[in-house]
Formats: sequence, C-alpha cells, structure tokens
Amino acid sequence: MALAAVALPTGAAAYEFTGAFPGGDCVAMSRTIPPSKLWYGHFTGQRQWGTFEERIQTRTVEGCFRTRAECDNWLYQWRSTFQYNFWNDYCVISNQPRPRRPYAG
Repeated sequence: MALAAVALPTGAAAYEFTGAFPGGDCVAMSRTIPPSKLWYGHFTGQRQWGTFEERIQTRTVEGCFRTRAECDNWLYQWRSTFQYNFWNDYCVISNQPRPRRPYAG
C-alpha cells in the first residue's frame, strides 16, 4: 500500500491566530514605502467583556501593511477577538482613506 504526499500550494496560507495584532504605523512606514503602495486596514467591532460578560467593549483600530495578506490576517485577528458587530472593517491599497459610514444611504 503506497501513501501519497499532498503538497499545499505555496501561495495559499491559512490565517493563523497569534493573539498579538498591532497594525503597522502608517507614518513610519510611509518614510520608506510610498503611501500609494501601502495597504491600509480599518476595523470597528465589539465583544462581551467583564466577570460575567455583562459589558460590551467597542474597539476601533487602524494600521498599514506591506501586503494584502498581512492586512487580511490582521483583520482576522481582530474579528476573532471582537466577534460582534464588526461592520466597518476593510483593507484597501491607499493612503488612509476616509472610513466608511455605517448605514449611509
């Protein structure tokens, strides 16, 4: 009986929860990388918090990244921790666009 080895594509990588997810400093990164080449990430979400999870904590964060994959993984980290109402999260290649307004008509 022969066993076949399965190789995963090198370009595909699963998101990995690291527990630490600071975004890159956009100002510092723009000194060495043109702002038009940086990926900008924005996240707003909520989670239950407190001894009996009786409170709701809201967090809004932003950061810059070299690649779309880094930005997407960063969003994954935040979505994994702040699991409620993450309605304003995105990655765009740009120099800090205006955040989208929720429920804008």
